[in-house]
Amino acid sequence: MKFSSKDLAAFYYQLGTLVQASLPIQSALASAQKTAPRPLRSTVATLSAAINAGTPLHEAMEQCGRRFAPLDRHCVAMTERSGALDVGLLSLSRYYENLAAARRKLIAGSAYPVFLVTAAVFIAPVPELVLGKISLAGYLWQTAGSLAQLAVFGWIVVLLMRWMFTVPGLNVTMDRLLRVVPVFGRLRFDYALSQWVSSICLMLTAGIGIVPALEYASRTASSPLIAAAYEKAAPLIGGQLEVSQALAMTGEFPDHLIQFWATGEQSGRMDEMLERLAKFYEERWRQSLDQVVTWLPRIAYLLVALFIASQIISQYAAYLGTYDSLLQ
Repeated sequence: MKFSSKDLAAFYYQLGTLVQASLPIQSALASAQKTAPRPLRSTVATLSAAINAGTPLHEAMEQCGRRFAPLDRHCVAMTERSGALDVGLLSLSRYYENLAAARRKLIAGSAYPVFLVTAAVFIAPVPELVLGKISLAGYLWQTAGSLAQLAVFGWIVVLLMRWMFTVPGLNVTMDRLLRVVPVFGRLRFDYALSQWVSSICLMLTAGIGIVPALEYASRTASSPLIAAAYEKAAPLIGGQLEVSQALAMTGEFPDHLIQFWATGEQSGRMDEMLERLAKFYEERWRQSLDQVVTWLPRIAYLLVALFIASQIISQYAAYLGTYDSLLQ
């Protein structure tokens, strides 16, 4: 069972705050057993038992299977070894809090469009019901059937998209195609870039070099396009080209990202430049999310208009058919 972003954000914040207050990790986990979100408490107890047996925290997390993402385990491992575990935990808390906030906003923005489409499905057949052309059972069957078709269609689309992102090669093509989708494509890619840069910053804070930090962040990136671009750039890094030049050669990264990176290399202030870059992309995907939420009702209005138009056309066609039969 995987935990929700909201629960993980709260857990990492509690644990990071306790460690930051110089509390030993054993005591921090013992305290978290009582204060952590309920879905995590049994897992926290497992972590606590492993820690008390002398197992490092990142290895204890690995023993919990897929409950903790690879990025979480790697982040904890790096910061644990460097003595900055509190920094790693609090960074993970911010990461999951941003993810949870984005999902909450998207769900809240989708509520009204979903209600609008559902209402249109139920209202459209009402005239036929009032005129006695269909029975109440027929009305319920028709509306329930329409909603079921919409739900099945959406479910199939989601499953198909998930499958495509598991196929090597096809996942990169899909990611590239989604990138050009208005508003949504920018939201998705900017979010992936934000988390990619943030992961690199976190590992630099833990004392990891820029090249290994770039490698791990790219291999665990949420965007297959970023991972594939790194594979193209990797042979050039450490050779005749700087990292910024190697990334630019792939043609996949935005110009301003390359410029920020090059500035950090030339000034020797890579940490500062990457932190600015992470904030820049975080602000960009938040703005894109606001645009998506703004456009969802408009898309719903369009769908409702098309649905009503199809109903009018079908009824008009039925009337014409009846009129033709009378003339004959």
